[in-house]
Amino acid sequence: MRIRKISVPAMVLGATAMVLTGCGISGSGDSDTPNGGVAVDKDLATQIEEVSDEDLQGATITMARFFGDCNDTTNGVTDIDQATTECEAIQILTNKFEAENAWGIKVERLGGAAWHSYYDGLNTALASSEKPDIAVMHGSNLPEYAARGLLQPVPGSFTENTDDYTAPAVAAVEFEGQQYALPFDSHAIISHLNMDILREAGLVSEGESYSVPSDPEEFMKDAATVKEKTGKTFLDVAMTNDPMAARFWQALIYQQGEDLLNPETGEVNMNSAAAVTSLEYINTLVDNDYIAKTHDYDASVQAFLRGESAIMYNGSWAVNQFAAEAPFEYQVTDAPMLFDTPATWANSHVWAVPTQDVADPVKYRAAFELAKYLHDNTGIWGIKTGHMPASKTALDSAEYLAAPHRDQYLETAKEYGKLPPRVLEWPAIDAAIVETIEATWLNDADVQSTLDTLQATVEGILNK
Repeated sequence: MRIRKISVPAMVLGATAMVLTGCGISGSGDSDTPNGGVAVDKDLATQIEEVSDEDLQGATITMARFFGDCNDTTNGVTDIDQATTECEAIQILTNKFEAENAWGIKVERLGGAAWHSYYDGLNTALASSEKPDIAVMHGSNLPEYAARGLLQPVPGSFTENTDDYTAPAVAAVEFEGQQYALPFDSHAIISHLNMDILREAGLVSEGESYSVPSDPEEFMKDAATVKEKTGKTFLDVAMTNDPMAARFWQALIYQQGEDLLNPETGEVNMNSAAAVTSLEYINTLVDNDYIAKTHDYDASVQAFLRGESAIMYNGSWAVNQFAAEAPFEYQVTDAPMLFDTPATWANSHVWAVPTQDVADPVKYRAAFELAKYLHDNTGIWGIKTGHMPASKTALDSAEYLAAPHRDQYLETAKEYGKLPPRVLEWPAIDAAIVETIEATWLNDADVQSTLDTLQATVEGILNK
């Protein structure tokens, strides 16, 4: 079986996204072809390094990003303490860079605000003559872009502190041994707790926090207790029109010491015994009304905030919102770890510099300067958003750990986050997983037959 793989550590962070459809862009001059025939200019990194401070004065670059729109609350604001959302945090950091950088670099925002439609717009831009100079993307998306020659390798002077990257951050920015971005954060699925419901159910004493059972039978018993004693939902997961339930399924497979496919051999394990066990377990939770199967992402969040569910299965990005809005005692802990190997779905935001049709070392350096600035502010970004810093120093800093609940999911930040298999076809595979497995709880489709179908679908994707 032909399979395009990435040789990086398995325990890293990632996410779903659209498959890139654009063509690779060849370099010019002295070049070789390490990335599947895509030519790379050997001298361009040196040219970027040699751009003088004088040359850099007054450069203007364009930025492509998601995180939302918030111009009305951030226009002219450079005080990061005023940020209350992801959008405000990234925009104020950008404003602050513009105001403080020594070269007078200006940043113009390109379109795109919502993550679920961002990659379509980015792909269109990269196939045009109006490519952004810097773009945010998820670590799991980077391989497809790097393989097509659409990203500039990071020059050596911008990689001097890689020893301080967290292990997930290192893997998120690499492709075939080359660094193609600077890491901004990592983020992962954790457990958001309604302590009022858990105490009402008698699962935790006053003054204590809840320890999620590490055994699937004990977890199911707690679910039954919550339903019997309170009538509330035990675990709220976005089960429709969202990848959250698929992430739950994947995590349970990882926790049994297995993977969805082997990047080295191309062996696909979508219908393995662990995959069947995991999907049957989720359906048992649904069948007993311990999970509301009709909730999409927004419905899941609102149900939790209305006090209708004991545990919310959602990302670290929701911590600040829930801490501010929950009308009950809110606590946090790692995602349910129900089998022998602790693991949870996770991802990373990274800042990459797209390859332009005509190389401009000045703009390339300006873009990398902004990427470096954002990486250097990974700690404040983590405090303001709930995401986990991409540097060890920031992750262990007193400032970060003093932020609400951060110490409650520190192990997730350091070691539990796991990226799905690092193959270039993963975005298409992930989309197939989401579309296929939800039929088992929405339409009562047979688990084994569904996973057999998924197995064949994934093998077909890999053999294209």
